[in-house]
Amino acid sequence: TLADISDLFNEAHLKIRGAYARPCVDYAMKVLSGSVHCYQELQEEDWVDATLQMAREVRGRSVFLYFEDHRLVASRDELGRVLAEFDESKLDYLCYSFFRASQLDVRNLLPLWPVQQELFSQFYLSDANLALLGRIAPNYYTFSLLSVVSTEYLILALTTENRRRKLFSRTLTRIVTRFMRPHLSRRLFNHMNAFLSCFDAMVCLHHPASPFNLEKLWSESTLGGRKWRYAIPSIELYANYDDDNGVYEESLIKRGLYPFKANDFDVRFLGSQNGVTTRLLLDREECYDCTYYSHHARISRAPVVRIHVARGLIEVRYQGGCIGLGAGEGRFFYSNLRPVIYCLEQGEVELQVFDEAFGQQGLTAHRRTGGQ
Repeated sequence: TLADISDLFNEAHLKIRGAYARPCVDYAMKVLSGSVHCYQELQEEDWVDATLQMAREVRGRSVFLYFEDHRLVASRDELGRVLAEFDESKLDYLCYSFFRASQLDVRNLLPLWPVQQELFSQFYLSDANLALLGRIAPNYYTFSLLSVVSTEYLILALTTENRRRKLFSRTLTRIVTRFMRPHLSRRLFNHMNAFLSCFDAMVCLHHPASPFNLEKLWSESTLGGRKWRYAIPSIELYANYDDDNGVYEESLIKRGLYPFKANDFDVRFLGSQNGVTTRLLLDREECYDCTYYSHHARISRAPVVRIHVARGLIEVRYQGGCIGLGAGEGRFFYSNLRPVIYCLEQGEVELQVFDEAFGQQGLTAHRRTGGQ
């Protein structure tokens, strides 16, 4: 995904963590143009503090916060135009992914009196109209990591979050998030931190090593007592591979755009699972659509269907091709990539669907006969 945007920026600031950090840094240094700054020596226990040190080294007016699991779905030229107009319009914040899940669209901005432009609509966000924004889009994040943000606003957000004492209890987070809805649990932490700020301390919803404490719902906004220029894009720029953030068809998996390798399966894993199995009696020239999307908001493995011919002859239309299967033959397909059976010769087909939602305990389905 980095190669999609490798030459769009004058400077890049890198800090990569994890077992593959070194090869990732080497790759990034090779593909990125402009001035590349590496910060591998920075501590890894406090993401906000480390990122604040990096942000203070930025010379440009704005920053594109890069997430490797989001794919560019607009054209590179469209992204380049948005980035250029972001600075020309002196904007401070634009969320570039989770297009539907962001809860705020160019079509529901009217009460905020937006300035309408071709690539985005912009409006001022301040303490005065924050409550109105909350009425329009109760789940809108006024700061998300998936954003283009002015350097000034990014430093304000990081500085506000960078308390001297950061307290975190995994047990507390689990209890609160288990028994309270997400917006209520965040509100509770917000109230606790309003008190703890007197002691230059805060309690973190996520571990301080995680970047997600920086993300803020509208009710948690950090505005510093001034107005900031927000923008909502008119076109979708990025999409996540496997996470739809609770909005159906937000992710590439639920659009049938991923996996990219349509025949690359973990057969050993599938062999350890008990999928949902049924048998179909199909008439000649009958079609049967084997498309299936998992309901999970975050999918670790794309759902798979195994098509096995007990008798007869079929053709599976899949990813622009046709795959013939005769009696005794079977094959795996990603069900979200829309495989369709076309029956060439009357027969019987066994379908087995694998989805992490089913677990390892098999479920049953009813038999279907031809013509039903």
